[in-house]
This record gives sequence, structure tokens and C-alpha cells, in this order.
Amino acid sequence: MLIPAITIEPYKTLRSEDLAAVAFQEAVLVISDESYSAMQRSHDALTRIIERGDAVYGVTTGFGPLVRYEAGAPEEQGISLIAHLGAGYGEPCEPEVVRGAMVARLRTLALGMSGIHPEAAKMYASLLKNGIIAAVPSVGSLGASGDLIPLAHIVRVMTGEGEVLHREENSTFKRLPAAEELRKRGFKPYSLTSRDALALVNGTSFSAAYLALAVVRSARLIRFAEEITAWMMNVMQCRKNGLNPRLHLAKGHRGQTASAHSILSFLSGAGSFGEMPSETNLEELWNIVQERLPEASERPLQEIYSIRCAPQILGAARDVLRESKRIAEAELNGADDNPLVHAEALEILHGGNFMTQHIAFAADSLNSALTQVGNLAERQIEALVNPALNGGKPLLLATQAGAQSGMAGVQLTATALLAEMRSHSQHYASASLPSNAGNQDIVPLGFQAAREAYHQTERLAAILVAEALCVAQYAALANSSTPNPSWMQDFQPLTTDRALREEIEWRTTWMLKRASGLVNGIR
Repeated sequence: MLIPAITIEPYKTLRSEDLAAVAFQEAVLVISDESYSAMQRSHDALTRIIERGDAVYGVTTGFGPLVRYEAGAPEEQGISLIAHLGAGYGEPCEPEVVRGAMVARLRTLALGMSGIHPEAAKMYASLLKNGIIAAVPSVGSLGASGDLIPLAHIVRVMTGEGEVLHREENSTFKRLPAAEELRKRGFKPYSLTSRDALALVNGTSFSAAYLALAVVRSARLIRFAEEITAWMMNVMQCRKNGLNPRLHLAKGHRGQTASAHSILSFLSGAGSFGEMPSETNLEELWNIVQERLPEASERPLQEIYSIRCAPQILGAARDVLRESKRIAEAELNGADDNPLVHAEALEILHGGNFMTQHIAFAADSLNSALTQVGNLAERQIEALVNPALNGGKPLLLATQAGAQSGMAGVQLTATALLAEMRSHSQHYASASLPSNAGNQDIVPLGFQAAREAYHQTERLAAILVAEALCVAQYAALANSSTPNPSWMQDFQPLTTDRALREEIEWRTTWMLKRASGLVNGIR
């Protein structure tokens, strides 16, 4: 099968979905000749600026607070920069995040404002193309002078130092010396100048990759939450008045209206669940739902908030997600180095584009939205298993309540997962911790914020799987005529209690793959 290519060009926008496709090895990255030409122009301009005697941070000066001192020899200073940044701590970052960070770095270099020699960028791109992935410690970046330590571990591999992640036959990863891996692949260690080294580490690429991947997953997990909500409302024969289009149009929030449309779309395809074309307008979907789907007479006029207000909650999450995506892609397509080289003006721009403050605010907001989606799903589970709310079905959806415990363990798991989500939903964007001998006197912690947002997607997926299991069990007990979604049609209803840990885990793995774009060609 032909693998699609994502091409990086100076003025071509890189989407979050493009980065995810390469990160998850569903596409290959191609760097255009125009991109390398832009790098060459930038490098030539930097050379001319240095020759005329201008001060250039990291080239004629030391790094960080050492800017007041003169630089050493370019090659020695490059080695020194990467060496001291070879710190860090913790388990390696996920391979897809490392690949995503490399994509983001190459996108920045393609703008032609980094001053890097094109050959250094080509070596960097060759590592990605050949599947050589650095073992990058997950702790070490403050997202202030960019993601210095994580990015430096990729550069160390270029120079034949550090470690790489080698994929074993059982799909686990083993850490191997980078020099050994380069030798096996026919690569020679690359010697970096100070400017080349700085251009490869002084940016926001890891934070941006984490956020972009979180955005891609989150968009699809919210759709799963809407589908499960619709499925639940259908099998429980809930009141549908909270989905009236006039209600949502009166509020005016784009995300809320889109979420109501999504839920109605899933509901309206009662004969083949979720198959109603998305272009059908809101009013038409509402009419179909009113005509086709029964409501239980014993249901209250107004459903509890976790049912009635689902479009308002999920719609708000959609709006947060949209803004997070906008910020992620602005970051991916912008110049995040320091200093920048303006080739046309022959000017060096010293500043702080390496700050991840935008990423931090966006990731914190996305984290908060995902946690609220988790709250919604957990409360919907309670509505399914509690006879006071579920229309009189057995307590905990046990076939024989008392003799069996039904979905008790599943609900406990979901509640524990939600507790994890809440404990990881702290905001980083304003939690500055000064460092670097006072040079970095305020830091945004965008790396931490984006990493947490990405990790929250895994916890949320597991909660949604727990809810889906409960809806499927409810449907079986209710003898519902509504078919389960295609991805839950293999569920075997509980007639006796059974351990569901493995089922929760493999279904969560599947959902995360689907959310990442790895199943059924979803983009």
C-alpha cells in the first residue's frame, strides 16, 4: 500500500492532522527543495552578518546568562551546548511525540529564519525518515528557552551520542546506544557548529507536538462522547427536548450547535446507528428523531443535566478545542528560534519566540475541557446503573442483582480514572518557576501543560470505554431494538459476572488508535 507523503514547504501550512500522520507513521515527511533553498539563504545571510562584525547570540556570545561572555570556537561551542543539555530525567517520551517534535522542528527550519546549514537539517530529516528515534527524557523542559533538553537528546543522536529507541518484535521499545544504531544504518556522526546546534534545540517543538497530538485525539474523543450520549439516550428512551435546534440556535455558541447536530445525527440513524449523513441540517435531524424514536412516558419532563445539557458541555469542549487547534497550528507554522535571521534585511532579530506561553494556555484549557468531558461520562454511567435514574433497570445492571454485581467494577474503574484526570488537571501556564541563574526569571511550562493534555486523552478514552460497556449492558437488559455501534457489536452481555480488565484495556487501545487516525483511515 502506498504511504501518503506530507510535504514541508516554506509557505505551506502544516496541520495538526499532518503532524499526527507522520508521528504515527501513517505518512512520510518530504522536505521540499524550496525549503532547503530558504535554509541556505538564511545561512548565507548569517555568514555575512557575522563577517561585518555584528554580535549574534550563541555564535559570537555564550548561551543563556553567559551571553555577556565571548563565544568559543563554533564546533567546540556546538558540542558544549548539546553536552550540557544532555540532562533530563524520567521515562522516555512516547515515540510518536519524538517523531512529531522532529516534524515541528523541520517545519520551523523550512521558514528560512534559523541560519542553519541545510546539511544539518538534511541529517536531522534522515533520522526521521529512517526511523531512528531518540530516547528523550520526559522531564527537563520548562518551555521557556524552548524545549532545550528534550530537543538536545535528538541532536545528541545526530552526533553519535545518547540512546535511541529500538522497536522489538513484541512492539516494545529497547534503549540502545545511538552510535551503534547509526553505524548499523550507515550514518556517520554529524559535527555541529554552535548555530546549527542552537537552531535545532532553541524552539517549542516538543510542546507543540504534544499539543497537536492532543488536539487530534481530543476532536475524535469528543465525537465518541457524543455518539455514546446519543446511544444512551436512545436505549434509555430519554426525553429529547433538550436537543431542539431552536434551543441551541438561541444560545448562539458554535460548538454547542455542532454538538447538538452530532448527537442528533447519531440518534437519527436508528436503523443503522450513526449512519445519517452529516450534511443533513439540524432541523431535518430533529424532525427525524421526533418521528422515529420513542420516549418512555415515565421519564421526567426535564432529564438530569448529564443528559439534557450534554450539548452545552460537549459543545463548550468543542469550542475550547477549536481555539487550542488554532494556537497549535500557529505555533507549528511560526518561527520559534532565538535569534532569528531576516535574510532580506540582513538583520538578526534577538527576542523570545521560544516561549511556549500560548501553548501552555491552550493546553491548560484543553485539559480542563477533557476533564469536564470525563465528568460528564462518569455521571452518565451513574444514570445508567442507578435504578432511581435508569427507568427501573437492575441495580448496577446486574442480571441478578445481589447474586451478581454487574457493572460495579466498571463504574469503580471509571470513577478512579476520573480522579486521576482531576489530579492531573492543574494549570501550568501561570505556575512560573524561575531558573537559569535568573536569566529565565519567568517560564510558561508549556511542555508540562501539553504533555498532560496528551496524557489526559488516554484516561478519557478509558472512561468512555467504561461508559460504552455500561450502555451495551443496559441495551441487552432492556432488549433494545437499537443496534450497538459497529465498534461495540462484538460485546457479549453479562449474564454472570466476569473480569473486564482486559476488555477495557484492548477497547481503550482501539479507541485511542481510532482517535489518533490509525484505524479505518480516519484523518
